[in-house]
Amino acid sequence: MRDLTELVHYIAASMVDDPSQVRVSVRRGPETTYLIHVAPGEEGRVIGRQGRIIQAIRTVARTVAEPRSRVQVDVAAPKKAA
Repeated sequence: MRDLTELVHYIAASMVDDPSQVRVSVRRGPETTYLIHVAPGEEGRVIGRQGRIIQAIRTVARTVAEPRSRVQVDVAAPKKAA
């Protein structure tokens, strides 16, 4: 699964203005969730118009994943300034 983390990171980093701020965390459970963290204000670049980009990333991740594994890709909510 490490390769899939790197793939999601590569795709997300190519979409944003500041690729050094991209981080992908993994939550394991009944399904594996890859959570993409980007710089504040760049979430829209990864989500895309009407969610088309994030949906394409999900499709690629599910295609590359091991057979019969459940994979989800989400964008982390931006942290609110205190």
